[in-house]
Amino acid sequence: MNWIQREPARKPNNDDSILERIAKIRGIEDYQKFLNPTEEELHDPYSMKNIQDASNRIIKAIDKNERIIVSYDPDADGLTATTIMLRYLKNYTDNVDYIYGERSDGHGITEMIKISNLSPSKDADRIEHNKSNTDKIRNADLLILIDSSSNDVETCKFIREKLNTDIIILDHHAIESKNPYALLVNPQQDECEYPNKYLSGAGVVFKTIQVMEDTLNQVDVWQYIDLVAVGLYADVMRLDILENRYLIMQGLRNMKNTGLVRILKGGKVNMYKMKGDAIGFTIAPMLNGAARMDNIKLAIDILLEDDDKVCKKIRLQMHKLNKYRKEKQKEITDQYKKNIDDTKKVLIVTDEQSSKGFNGIVAQQLSEEYKRPVIVGRIHNGKLSGSFRSYNGFKFKRFLNQFDGELDALGHEGAGGIEISQDLLPDLEKYIERHMPSLEDVKPTVYYDLDISVDEVGQYVKELDKFNLLTGNGFPKVIVRVNGISVEEPSCIGETKETVKIGTLNDMELIKFRVNEEYASELSYFDMIDVVGQLTMNEWFNFATRKLVAVPQVILHDYVKS
Repeated sequence: MNWIQREPARKPNNDDSILERIAKIRGIEDYQKFLNPTEEELHDPYSMKNIQDASNRIIKAIDKNERIIVSYDPDADGLTATTIMLRYLKNYTDNVDYIYGERSDGHGITEMIKISNLSPSKDADRIEHNKSNTDKIRNADLLILIDSSSNDVETCKFIREKLNTDIIILDHHAIESKNPYALLVNPQQDECEYPNKYLSGAGVVFKTIQVMEDTLNQVDVWQYIDLVAVGLYADVMRLDILENRYLIMQGLRNMKNTGLVRILKGGKVNMYKMKGDAIGFTIAPMLNGAARMDNIKLAIDILLEDDDKVCKKIRLQMHKLNKYRKEKQKEITDQYKKNIDDTKKVLIVTDEQSSKGFNGIVAQQLSEEYKRPVIVGRIHNGKLSGSFRSYNGFKFKRFLNQFDGELDALGHEGAGGIEISQDLLPDLEKYIERHMPSLEDVKPTVYYDLDISVDEVGQYVKELDKFNLLTGNGFPKVIVRVNGISVEEPSCIGETKETVKIGTLNDMELIKFRVNEEYASELSYFDMIDVVGQLTMNEWFNFATRKLVAVPQVILHDYVKS
């Protein structure tokens, strides 16, 4: 792995504080505002196109006691966004219900109600479920589609013209086709003046109910800010945008949803010192895990439940399901490895049992292990449909879309979905081998911000934690290089034995996730190493001594012997 010190945006001075040094390296003009954004960073919701009309239509439905249906999309943002709307509406009406689709069926309203192309024998349960969804829509006056469906034009036409139901879409995904059959609120649409184009579905819903409350004026919409924060963070929205930072920080400080609190307690998260990682590593995996295992109803139930005893039982079910999900993911990955040709520049793995819920996460794991882009999917009805993941920053989506053939690659440059005719796969493989640069010998690169000695760890750790409180897309974690660490002993820990902890003689510890017992096995007592990773304070309560223990810890990217 290459270690490269980040080129500072502005050169720090010798007398700068640690916070000032990091701010200058990262190009942050006002680090106080960045670390502690205020409500002044919030944009006017009325600048979002169609939001007033959408709010008025929902209020009209409430006033006339019309039947309202809202839709759940099967990921953490979709789950939280729809829960916000559903909980909010129940303050004003009992005439509201919801529909949903499972993760393996795909995203959007089309997948929630379609019957054609499904096998009566293989897909009997899904057909029955989709018929139930359709009946609910048929009997409704207003359908609110949340965090999806901006491009489901034909299905919206069917619902509007054949089922005679009005449609509002509250979404944030890229728009590819005009949809005249729905009232669309989406910051991505043309002529939308809302400045923040990186709101998630939960953010768009929050802005909508803010506008509604200007008229109804009975509910404090900030009671849902914890759900907003989870949706924004879990959907990897940009964290260099101050509005997003403010909303997420408010959510972290005001976790009140009974289901979310139960998930956090079950994950042994310190509720008084929560970072964004509490969402990324504890809440989002539980919600997405239920969705990946085609049991989204568990996630819906825990977010809508107010009885902690009930939530405790649901969380336990989700925990067991997520544990099984991890085992299944490992099983799928191991099975795919048997069919991999690692001489290829891109690994293309197809399997009839491929699941939409696992394609992306398995592709990511294979990409990291084999150090090249990966496509994982299922061939069905003459088409390969699945997910792709790139490697080491290569713009894989752009490369795929330059293929001279009928191929759809959607999503981000490094991660997205793909669909291509099975007949064209040999041509795609030839195109890849001929035109793609070889990444086989390219070492992954880690950029670090600061170079410090092991003796400086104590003075840096708390200051670095202030910046690493909220990191992700647009603002990656502040990474340090720590030199001159004396090794005590490495050990493999955790339920699945996929974590290695390296004790040191320097009153600190090192930890590496998603590895096996071979990692760092070359190290022994008194070896001197330099490391690069995230410096943080690992805190836990020692029940034996009844004291809070705090130990500096580096979450490793890499190490080298000094």
